[in-house]
Amino acid sequence: MLHVFKESDGSELWAFIPPDLLGNLKTLTVTNGEHDYYVDASPVAADIKVGSTWKTILVFGLRRGGNSYHALDITDINNPTYLWSFTDTKIAETWSEPAIGKVKIGTADKYVMFVGGGFDSAVNNAHGKALFVVDLSNGSLLWQYYNDATADDRQYMNFSLPEKATAVDLDNNGYVDHVYVGDVGGQLWKFDVAATATTSWTGKRLFVAVPTQANPPAAGEFYPAQAFFGAPSLALAPDRSLWVFIGTGDRYHPNSSALNRFYGIKDDTTMGNGSVLTESNLADVTTTNGTAANGWFVKLGNASEKVLAAPNVFNSQVIFTSFTPTTTVSCTSGSGTARLYDVQMLTGYAAVDFSTGHTLTTTGASSARSTVIGQGIPSMPIIVITPPGTPGAAAASSVIVSTTNQQLPNNAIPAPAFLKQVRSWLERVQ
Repeated sequence: MLHVFKESDGSELWAFIPPDLLGNLKTLTVTNGEHDYYVDASPVAADIKVGSTWKTILVFGLRRGGNSYHALDITDINNPTYLWSFTDTKIAETWSEPAIGKVKIGTADKYVMFVGGGFDSAVNNAHGKALFVVDLSNGSLLWQYYNDATADDRQYMNFSLPEKATAVDLDNNGYVDHVYVGDVGGQLWKFDVAATATTSWTGKRLFVAVPTQANPPAAGEFYPAQAFFGAPSLALAPDRSLWVFIGTGDRYHPNSSALNRFYGIKDDTTMGNGSVLTESNLADVTTTNGTAANGWFVKLGNASEKVLAAPNVFNSQVIFTSFTPTTTVSCTSGSGTARLYDVQMLTGYAAVDFSTGHTLTTTGASSARSTVIGQGIPSMPIIVITPPGTPGAAAASSVIVSTTNQQLPNNAIPAPAFLKQVRSWLERVQ
């Protein structure tokens, strides 16, 4: 069930049960057997323009509760309207949180969601091997890129895409140009959706962590150490090059024993099929200083340590969390070690002295990149900026993370020397 609460006092406004879950309500009273899931995902709100009318919609999947997405019109929050549902024979459990953006089709603007094909542990990649672009106004499918053994890079889409895609508007014209998303086989995908005809949209593998991993494991087996379950984060370098940051770790098996990595990848590739980056194109800066034309990677320092959430990029720092299980048999949500990493965006070297929250004056591969922040599986780090109290004073920055052990650690990090101030603004009429 999707619940909506008033921010002012926490009272419930209304709740919604997707139509395809109504038949499962009878199992709520069953106390034995496997647990049944219902609405097991987070909703995403967006303002979209349909014709000449602006609307606010709420879009959500079901994650382990099913294989569909649903949209509600919440322009009038007290009188919501059900808009549509979307599914496809290639969709698995809808783990992938919608990424919202605008594209131009012909001369028409379309507000769309980009979603991966999802994940289904019961069938291990029989479904979920696709990216979908869906029109938010009516739930219709605009474009899809899916496994096809006879076509270009589609032949390599052998793994599920469970996580949120990341869409970017590089030329700042208001339209999405590229979309990035990882799969559980350690492949990072790049899609070009800048053209005004969907027939000209293309996809390719940007990076492959395990080139020899051609096929998914058998049902019930663990995924390779370099499985991507977290969304990538993007940032522009001072030279205007685009960097992609992403970590590996099997979220479905958080107790799995594997050596995982975190990658900083410089995307200067073209969309021509065939060429793909591997670890050999990146500098391994785990213990030795080094540079490479296409970026860097770090092997996580503890056995079974894994990245289970998206990173954040702030002030030329890449900030991410990791989880290290303490046992392979415990189901206790608060067990295991949560760590916070803070590294330089362009080198992968340590960026901060965690004891002071200040920038390191000297750093390298041997400097400590992380600190223990608690127990349990940590969330994506959230950046908090506190403006200076007086003009000319320095701002303060910190990172807040929540864990499954009900902890909320807060760590200071270096703040920008100057905060931006609004001097003027321009409204773009659409």
